[in-house]
Amino acid sequence: LSEKSKVHGDDFKNRQENTFVLKYTIKTRETRSMAFYNGLSEKSKVYGDDFKNR
Repeated sequence: LSEKSKVHGDDFKNRQENTFVLKYTIKTRETRSMAFYNGLSEKSKVYGDDFKNR
């Protein structure tokens, strides 16, 4: 029984770590795409003003 629970304990720990890593990866990916999107809209704003000035 104690052997079994040890294995289950390790398995549980690994699962928790995996979920954490997964959540973290998704978060950074979202942040990156948001930054990319914001950078794009900033750029296009500048281009728009530049175009108007000409």
